[in-house]
Amino acid sequence: MPTTIDATLARAAQLRAAGCSWESVAAQLGKAVETVLKWPEKYADRWPPLLADAEKRVAVEAGAEAVLILRQLLRAEDEKVRRDAARFLLELRFKLVAPPDTSDPLPTPRSADARRLVAFLESHSDDDLARLAATVHTAATPAPPVAELQRHPDGAD
Repeated sequence: MPTTIDATLARAAQLRAAGCSWESVAAQLGKAVETVLKWPEKYADRWPPLLADAEKRVAVEAGAEAVLILRQLLRAEDEKVRRDAARFLLELRFKLVAPPDTSDPLPTPRSADARRLVAFLESHSDDDLARLAATVHTAATPAPPVAELQRHPDGAD
């Protein structure tokens, strides 16, 4: 069951999301401005989700109002206005019925080592990298055992 402070915080979040100043929030809730200014920090565990929820509701309401205006513009005398309103409404409809985008819009941050490697690779030509790879490959190829070299100095059996 929500407490009085929970209800007060929720109302404050609604007012803030609607664009009210802290002074207006304080006046509407009958609290001192200094008190309400401390709530986001004092109730750091409760304030962010309350504000996020209130902001979502404001965005949904604004969207509904925008759709209403666009629908009214479908009846405007100006053909361009009607066309643009119809285009916006269709785009909105397509976005609403489109499957959700599951791709990750932000790449995973690279480690410092990965950033250095990418910078190194980008600063060299393909030919430079091929020569470097050949050098590293040659250096990494183990030499034959000394005993084998002594038995077959010319490589013949």
